Amino acid sequence: MEYIAGVYLYNMRPIITIFLLFITSAAAYAQTGYVIKGRITHDKTQTPVSGASIFISNSTRGTMSAQDGSFELTDVPTGKHDLVISCIGYSTVVYPYTGGDLPLQVDVKMKRKVSELSTVVVEPDEKDGWKKWGKFFMENFIGTNLDAQDCKVLNPEVLRFRFSKKNNTLTVIADEQLIIENQSLGYTIKYQMEEFNYSFGDRILKFTGYALFQDKIQGERLKRRWENSRERAYAGSIHHFMKSLYNNRLQEEGFEVRRMYKTPNTEKQRVRNILRESIRQQRETGKRDIAFFSVDSSEYYNMILRQPDEFQTVLPALLTADSLLSAGKTPDEKILFFKDFLFIEYKKEYEEEKYTREILRSPRQYYQRSTVVLPNLEPITVNKYGQYAPLFEFILHGYWAWSEKVASMLPLD
Repeated sequence: MEYIAGVYLYNMRPIITIFLLFITSAAAYAQTGYVIKGRITHDKTQTPVSGASIFISNSTRGTMSAQDGSFELTDVPTGKHDLVISCIGYSTVVYPYTGGDLPLQVDVKMKRKVSELSTVVVEPDEKDGWKKWGKFFMENFIGTNLDAQDCKVLNPEVLRFRFSKKNNTLTVIADEQLIIENQSLGYTIKYQMEEFNYSFGDRILKFTGYALFQDKIQGERLKRRWENSRERAYAGSIHHFMKSLYNNRLQEEGFEVRRMYKTPNTEKQRVRNILRESIRQQRETGKRDIAFFSVDSSEYYNMILRQPDEFQTVLPALLTADSLLSAGKTPDEKILFFKDFLFIEYKKEYEEEKYTREILRSPRQYYQRSTVVLPNLEPITVNKYGQYAPLFEFILHGYWAWSEKVASMLPLD
């Protein structure tokens, strides 16, 4: 990074993955004594569905339906949440609710999943999919940070993999809830994965799902270690940032936010065009362009082609929460909107060495640096608990793109 005329110019190696994480969040918890009751039946036969999983997404609150399809979930939180009902062979049902809806009585009608016939499936399942794609899936779903080393999927056999050569995308389907053991943070996670899609052309990852956390029961020593690990995972996370933004405590919590612009590298575009034209002429005439392949020009062209496709300009002025937020529809919500990009540094922790070494290919560790963008220039809503929506309208780049994965997920209660 060099400082020129009051503007920070970043010319770093581009990040391998542009990452968009969609995990339904829950608000902060308070044990209220509220209850959600209901009964689950088949939508056509009206027969009870037993053994269904009922839980508050991204929480530790869950139960199962009885033989007659009934269930009772106690001590549910107020705030804005998703009640998730899932069962093998049925489509997932999601009931959004707020504190004003409690206590809640629901009548759940579950639909059987449509069987996939081989004649109508556009992309068939990959043979030996886990062997071929398992490592890639784990790195992009679980992650590769320190917490990921002690995090594993216990039932990978429920996963199916489909690769589209036409679209250059990988899709992963889970026939059942994924059971994930996170020994680093002390949780067993039941994850209802609704979508996993990676576009190799755009380098964009999207996965959606609903998580139920179960505390691992261990001795006091492990409990203290897990508490410390959870504090570390929260510090500098996207949830920590959103909560700090809402409460106008960005700098107090360690965040510095600046506006960032990206400009295309026109010289690299020009050199690429020269290369393409030279190759075209060579194919047509069978002759090599001697001038193009001279020593001086070749060295210059190679130097330019090693540059990034675009230059990143970060302005030095710090942005405040007031400059980014406006009043929302309710007293507990605010609207976040900005153009171009936000460059966010978390000044209390450095980026993990694995990230700087393998992704940035740099021997130096920096403070945690992330970039965010509203891809469609649509505002998002942020509430006092650090929730934001719609989640697909907020794309993460940089350190968050690498770190914000399942291995670092925490329940909000």
